[in-house]
Amino acid sequence: MVPIHRHSGYSLAAAGLLGILFFWITDPTYGLALRWNHSENAIDLANQHLPGTIVGLVGSGLILVIGLWLLTRRSV
Repeated sequence: MVPIHRHSGYSLAAAGLLGILFFWITDPTYGLALRWNHSENAIDLANQHLPGTIVGLVGSGLILVIGLWLLTRRSV
């Protein structure tokens, strides 16, 4: 039987990886967002979405780190 903190660790690590993947794909500078949105200027689009991308990547990275930390914990 898997301890509850291990199960939570796997779930949080997976959610963190999916979040990072989502924010990377939707980033106008490095992801696929420019291929989807041709109506705006690419520079304006990248400047408008940079704060959201940074916050999303940092938040997802934090969730990933917490999940990995839970995976390293020993059960009592």
